[in-house]
Amino acid sequence: MPYFNNNEDAYRLFSKDIISNADQKIEKLKNEIEENKSKNIARIEAELHSRVFRGLELDLNDLNADFSANLSKVRNEYTRVLMTKRKELLDSIVSEARIKLNDYVKTDEYKKYIKNKVDVISEKFSSKKVEFRVKADDKVAIEGIKKNFNGDFTIKEINEIEIGGFSAVCFDMGFMLDETIDAKLKEKQLWFYEHSDLAAK
Repeated sequence: MPYFNNNEDAYRLFSKDIISNADQKIEKLKNEIEENKSKNIARIEAELHSRVFRGLELDLNDLNADFSANLSKVRNEYTRVLMTKRKELLDSIVSEARIKLNDYVKTDEYKKYIKNKVDVISEKFSSKKVEFRVKADDKVAIEGIKKNFNGDFTIKEINEIEIGGFSAVCFDMGFMLDETIDAKLKEKQLWFYEHSDLAAK
């Protein structure tokens, strides 16, 4: 047992022990607090990062979805406008062609066209009865068929042919040949629509 000269010595010794023990406990507590602090900070940071990245991912997904939707909307609108303009332009070209063809059926060239087409059919099918279908009141086509087809035939005037030419039907052989200018124009129209450089991209 230690010997103390007076209470002051005892106080100093006890104080030293108390302070030493306190310092140790405080240091231990500080270390525990620091360790817990580091762990908690790491955990919180991890959670924050996770939340942030999840949030960012969601935000980015939302942004990508919005961007894709807006881009799709712009493309659709662009395509719609382009297709409308394209159709208007091509329709105007076809309308001009139709006007020129309506003028064409009034020329001598149209008479030659009818004669040449009838001659071909006459060579191949004169042994069979052929029904010719022409535009209503197309005197050039009617006259050309009567003069140049060397076989049995009938002529039927129909409203479906709007410009000129004719179609020939042989029921015995089961064939139909379309030599109407309307059909030629339709073919050119479809070709032009398909090969136009104004196709939407």
